[in-house]
Amino acid sequence: MYLSIEDITKGMRAEVLAVITRSDDEVVQQAINEAMAEVTAYLSARYDIAAEFAKTSNRATMVAKIVRDIAIYNCHCFSAPVNIPKNRETAYENAIKFLRDVQAEKASIPDLARLTTAPDGTVSSNYLYFSGNPKRDHHI
Repeated sequence: MYLSIEDITKGMRAEVLAVITRSDDEVVQQAINEAMAEVTAYLSARYDIAAEFAKTSNRATMVAKIVRDIAIYNCHCFSAPVNIPKNRETAYENAIKFLRDVQAEKASIPDLARLTTAPDGTVSSNYLYFSGNPKRDHHI
């Protein structure tokens, strides 16, 4: 498994995790699985996220942090979605914003292997951006 319960307790106290999950390890694993699925949905178009999730050591620090933040948020959603602490909501929103920025190539995760990396190490982009001129209102 990419993250364990011990990894989750690096982001919150073990006592708090036990309270919100009612000491049920299956709830924590479900939260981790859903967090990994969410990260995969954002990053799988450009990064080899399956290879990253297969690792048990030497993990990309940023990916592990994002999965942990989303998993902790999911644990809170399972127990009491009305009483989620503000700092957990903020951490979740920041993680999703960062994933969207990575998806739009406004940010990157240097520890992850790109899907478009050539054997010589160069990285090409498959990101297309279409735009047009702003609408003009110069008529009478």
